[in-house]
Amino acid sequence: MGKLLISYQPHDPLAKAFQLQLQRRSADNWDYPAVEFHEQLTDLPATGRKQREQKRQAQRLIKQARQILIVISRDTWQSEWVDWEIATAIRYDKQLLAAKLDAANIVPLALISADPQWIDPFDPLALSQRHI
Repeated sequence: MGKLLISYQPHDPLAKAFQLQLQRRSADNWDYPAVEFHEQLTDLPATGRKQREQKRQAQRLIKQARQILIVISRDTWQSEWVDWEIATAIRYDKQLLAAKLDAANIVPLALISADPQWIDPFDPLALSQRHI
C-alpha cells in the first residue's frame, strides 16, 4: 500500500488530536498505510514569491503519495492553499479522501467538485487496507 498524505490544520486542537491518532495507528497496525502529514497554510495566500518553496515541497509530497486525505477544520473551506492542494492532487491523479471532524465545518468548494471518498474520522478501521 502506498503512502497516505494527510493535510490538516495543526492549530485546530481536534485536527491535531486526529493527526496524533493517525500517527499512532499507522505505527501500531500493519494494515494501516504509511502516513505523512502536511500542515494546511490557511492564513497565507497561495500566490507569491515566498510561497514558491512551500508549493514545491507540497507538490513533492503530493506526487509521492498514493492518496491525499483532506482533514476539514474550521478554516479549511476558505483556504487558497487547500484549494491548491486539491487541484494539485487531481492534476497528479491521486485518490482524494476527506474527513470532516465537526459537523459545523464547511467543506471547500474545490473538494465538493472533486468528489472525494469520505471517511469516518472516528472509525479506527476507516483507513485500513480493507476499507480504502
